Amino acid sequence: MQLALDALDRLVDTLEERGPLSAVEAARSLFATSSISNGLACSLLSDATAGDSRLVCNGATVSLTESRADPLLEDAEFVVFDLETTGLSAARNQICELGAVRVRALELVDSYQSLVNPRVALPEPVARLTGLREQELRHAPSVATVLRRFLDFAGDDLLVAHNARFDQGFLEGQLLRVHGRRLSEPPLCTAALARRLLEGRVRRVGLASLANFFGVSTRPCHRALPDAEATAEVLVHLIGLAQELGARRLSELRALAAPRKRRVYDKRSLARRSHPARRLPLP
Repeated sequence: MQLALDALDRLVDTLEERGPLSAVEAARSLFATSSISNGLACSLLSDATAGDSRLVCNGATVSLTESRADPLLEDAEFVVFDLETTGLSAARNQICELGAVRVRALELVDSYQSLVNPRVALPEPVARLTGLREQELRHAPSVATVLRRFLDFAGDDLLVAHNARFDQGFLEGQLLRVHGRRLSEPPLCTAALARRLLEGRVRRVGLASLANFFGVSTRPCHRALPDAEATAEVLVHLIGLAQELGARRLSELRALAAPRKRRVYDKRSLARRSHPARRLPLP
């Protein structure tokens, strides 16, 4: 299953770069084969893409769904989410609360929140930080139920989180365990966006620091829904800054959040830079 998911991810990347592909071209990309008939390609693609909401296969061609288009930023829809957890390790700890906010046309329009039964004791430091109590978590829905409801709420909208790698690690770990699937794409990270767009203007890009910088109405408090709401407000401000720099579409916003590529030198190149060759005197 992992191989199939990776292959579908590669096909999506190819479609984003090149646009719709013929069935034969898509099958060659998906199945890593150089020779395949049109009939066999259509049959295999129909089965392989049936459960993937990112892809549309009409027999002759394969393309991305409309939701995978590159909308203008003012038209894009986001689902900003936040997790509270029993610890910092996605491998050893559990989700105990999930909150999410939908952003449409740069406005907060809907929300989802649920406690989660972690089925483990709630550490006292976490209880003090969040105000959560073990008694209320015991009666909360299971993580499988909460994730199913969250995925229904999110639909195909782009997920967003602050310090997204942390939340993504927990979310994907639980999705794989209870639903056997991964996220279709990594969440957009507001911390990464802030580092790029506020370089030299803020010393820290923690959620509380950014909420204070932008003067958002919801203050982060280590609870999932308020923190998701604060992150959503920060996102709207960051989109405004990106637009001032000329970004118009979602792909341009994602590019701003992407890690900057560092120039890599081989050992000989570094040696030449450290010890430039000296000219020998002419005889």
